[in-house]
Amino acid sequence: MRRLTLSGFLESYVRYLSGEDTLSLPRLVALLPEEPRLVEPLLLWAAVTNRSGRLARLLAEDSDLLADLRLLVSLSAVGRLEDALASEDSRLRPEYAKAWRSYVVRRDAPARDARLKLKARERVLALEAQKGVSRYRLAKDLGLNPGNLHAFLSHGDPRKLGLEKACQLVEYLEESQRTRGSSF
Repeated sequence: MRRLTLSGFLESYVRYLSGEDTLSLPRLVALLPEEPRLVEPLLLWAAVTNRSGRLARLLAEDSDLLADLRLLVSLSAVGRLEDALASEDSRLRPEYAKAWRSYVVRRDAPARDARLKLKARERVLALEAQKGVSRYRLAKDLGLNPGNLHAFLSHGDPRKLGLEKACQLVEYLEESQRTRGSSF
């Protein structure tokens, strides 16, 4: 799976925030008064995708936004934009850092999910040993592919189960522990 890039994230973020699934600069500029959250992601997107010249012409009336755009373009030109966003450079408004944090969360989500799945795996292995529940029974009761379950539990391959299914495994085994524990 390819790693999410800042430009790719900003493209989808701008489309989302516009509410119109568009990347038409004239239309996006027209939406700015109605959608103030769109301003910073739009300027960032224009700076990293070489659309700043056209956007500057469309923003000719707004000197504050033009100054921001020029700063973003200059940082991008020298390869310092991502560093400035990550360090919350004082020359940039806090809203730019907010867009950066949104990007980082989305970019790092697969690694975070893999770590969570592996923690769930550890818990499942511990509960599985206590409960004596077969992997066949787990797969059957939870509607899992037995091969994927085996690869996840035996080999620790987090790609074989989704986070939701990994959590369902833990819940199933914990519930069976409570059920069996109360019957004695």
